[in-house]
Amino acid sequence: YYQATCVNQAGLNIKNYIQPLVSKLNNFQTHTLEDIRLLGEAISDEKAFARGEDVIQEGQRSEHVYLVVEGWVRRYRTNVDGKVQTLNFHVPGDFCNLHTNLAQSIEYSIGTVGPAVIAYIPHDRIEEISRQNPRLARTFNWLAFNEFSILQEWLFNVGSRPSPQRLAHLLCELLIRLRAAGLTDGHHFYLPLSQAQLGEAMGITIVHTNRSMGQLRKEGLINFEGRKVDVTNWPGLKKYADFDVRYLHLDNAEPSLIKDL
Repeated sequence: YYQATCVNQAGLNIKNYIQPLVSKLNNFQTHTLEDIRLLGEAISDEKAFARGEDVIQEGQRSEHVYLVVEGWVRRYRTNVDGKVQTLNFHVPGDFCNLHTNLAQSIEYSIGTVGPAVIAYIPHDRIEEISRQNPRLARTFNWLAFNEFSILQEWLFNVGSRPSPQRLAHLLCELLIRLRAAGLTDGHHFYLPLSQAQLGEAMGITIVHTNRSMGQLRKEGLINFEGRKVDVTNWPGLKKYADFDVRYLHLDNAEPSLIKDL
C-alpha cells in the first residue's frame, strides 16, 4: 500500500518516508490507506543535513514537526560547561518533537549524528489531522506516551545501572526500535554512533564506554565490527541488561517480533 501514495501535493516522493513510519505506527494499531494518505500529504518540505548539524537549537521556536527520513538524529541538552547529555536517538520513521506546538520555544536541541534527511510537517497540519481522524489522534497520543516512557527508562538506566548494563540496555532498545520500524531483522543492526556519542547517552566517558563494549564482548553477548552490531546471544543480552520491553508498548507488533520480545 506504500505505492498508493508516492508523490504528495508538495511534489515530494514520500514512498521512503512512509514505509518506516507506518511500520512503526502499526505496532500500536493498524492504519488504513486514508491514514497513510493524510500523513503523506502533511509533509510540506524536506532538507538534507550534514553530520553534526543542528536541525533546531534549544531556545528556538519550532514551526514544524520533524520526521527522520534518512540517517539518525539525537535530542540533546548542553550545560554551561559544554557537557552534552543525549536525551534520545531518533531513527527513520521517528517524529522528533511531536509536542512542540504547545511550547513557545523548544527546550532541547535536535542534531544529526551523521548525514540525515528530515521531512517537515507544519504543526497546524498535525492539529488538523488530529481533529479529522480519531485513529491518528490516538496514534499521536501513543507516540507522546512512548516518548515519556523511553525518557523514564533512560533516566532509570543512567541512575541505577552500572556502565556495561547501561550499554546493554541501550542496545536492546535500539535493536527493537529498528525492528519495529522494519529497518532490520534478526539480531544485527547498523549503529552510526561513535563511542563518545554512546557515552553521552549513558552519562559515562569514552573510556568507560570502551570498557563496557569490551565487557559485553567478553560475556559473549555482542560483537562490534566497525559500525555493525551483532547480538550473538539475544536472550543473554536481555537478561544481562534487565531489559523489559513493555515500556515500548508494541502491543500490535508483527508475530515474529512479538515472539522475540
